[in-house]
Amino acid sequence: MNRSLVLALACAALASCSAPQFTVAPSLGRFEPEGDVSYIDTTQPLPATLDNSVEDLDLAESENTLGVRADFKFGLPHLTLSTQASSWDGNGTLNADFGGIPASTAVDTELDLALHRLALTFDVLPSDMFELGLGFGVTVADVEAQVTDSGNTLTESADEIAPLPVLALRAGVRVWRLDFEALLSGMSIDYDGDEATYLEADLNAKLALFGAPGSANGSLVVGWRQIDLDVEYDDGDAAAAVDLSFSGPYFGLQLGL
Repeated sequence: MNRSLVLALACAALASCSAPQFTVAPSLGRFEPEGDVSYIDTTQPLPATLDNSVEDLDLAESENTLGVRADFKFGLPHLTLSTQASSWDGNGTLNADFGGIPASTAVDTELDLALHRLALTFDVLPSDMFELGLGFGVTVADVEAQVTDSGNTLTESADEIAPLPVLALRAGVRVWRLDFEALLSGMSIDYDGDEATYLEADLNAKLALFGAPGSANGSLVVGWRQIDLDVEYDDGDAAAAVDLSFSGPYFGLQLGL
């Protein structure tokens, strides 16, 4: 087999040797939490009630979330890297014990969430108009909750960094100067008694402002992101459970080459 034929076959496998595309998109979102957080001292008798909802902790408000996403596409592979961080604080009343702080105590609460995502999909429907990709990735969820009684005499915190492998599905379509994309990922794992489930849906639309993919270009991005996170772990002296959902719109500016 001569070199020309080998090169032709390789190019066909990489969607006609399409030029690599790189984009980066900083964004600003408004995300609202829902769900429950519990943190129990397992050396003491279990209380009758375990969960404190975000409403109990006065955290059920939308807050600004800064993020950035980068995409690299070369032929069939499409790599997405993203990171975002959010913070909430409130003044509520515990519905259940939180560590050594008893239920019915007035508390000041801080909740921090950072999500770092890598998703690699491979296009099974390569064309300029449509994209359908299957793949895998990892999401690192960094969740920290700190609760302090109103007298500032007791402080309890739950801090968990959970790297979660995920499966990913990407679907996209281009119409005129508009690109629509859905990037779905998730996985449920159970390791050594600790459990974690992560589900995410990222839906967005991009309006091309100038240029075209493969050259200098810019687009306006608007989207909606839904994240469901359920983590349970036990370190022997304490057990924590985080069952939270975050959802809300975001917008940004995508620049590419």
